[in-house]
Amino acid sequence: MKKILYLILILLIITGCSKELQEENTSIKQESEIVDKEEEKIEEEKYVDNNPIKIAFYNKGNGVYKKLLRYESRVVSMQEVGIFSIILSNEDEVIGSSIKSLYNSKKEEIEGFNNYKIGFNIKFTLNDGREINENILKPLGYGSYGFSPYLYAWIYDDINTTGWHSHIEETEFNDSTIMSSIKLMWGPTSNEIASDIELSVFTYDEDDFDEFGYYRGIGKYTTIIERK
Repeated sequence: MKKILYLILILLIITGCSKELQEENTSIKQESEIVDKEEEKIEEEKYVDNNPIKIAFYNKGNGVYKKLLRYESRVVSMQEVGIFSIILSNEDEVIGSSIKSLYNSKKEEIEGFNNYKIGFNIKFTLNDGREINENILKPLGYGSYGFSPYLYAWIYDDINTTGWHSHIEETEFNDSTIMSSIKLMWGPTSNEIASDIELSVFTYDEDDFDEFGYYRGIGKYTTIIERK
């Protein structure tokens, strides 16, 4: 009988210690989560974007470039969607002789311009509910097409070239490359796209992306590509 009481006493002591240890671990975990959230909050409060660059997609017509708000394209596998060119402006209309001349003239007006680069983002939803949300910061390494089997993408440098020119290959990309336009084509599985396409252009420096790689800056413009 004494042995049984002794064993019960030991079990009670062990159970109590285990409970105290569990409560202590829970408390430590909660305190750690609070610290993490506070650090994230501080980091968000510290981030300030002073990007002075305005940018948007434009259509050309007889020397007058009109800002591209929406664009329509019939979904046909392996057919071109369109070529989307940027201008360093957010005006509804810009007058100029060429994308190249406008780019070179407007960049001279922007303080700290060389601290920023140009990137693109493509976002859409598939039939199964998955969301494709990808940044393009350089030509992609999937052969000459790139991006995905749903939508092909080519990047062009219209500033450092003259006359007819091809898209930029990944091996040609360097610090002097200017990603001034993007060409899209419906891929072989484009019928799996369930939504319109959100095509964005943005200018960025090293701290303009959050921990998940999403752009969080102010220098962004989005055109909606509607499926017909």
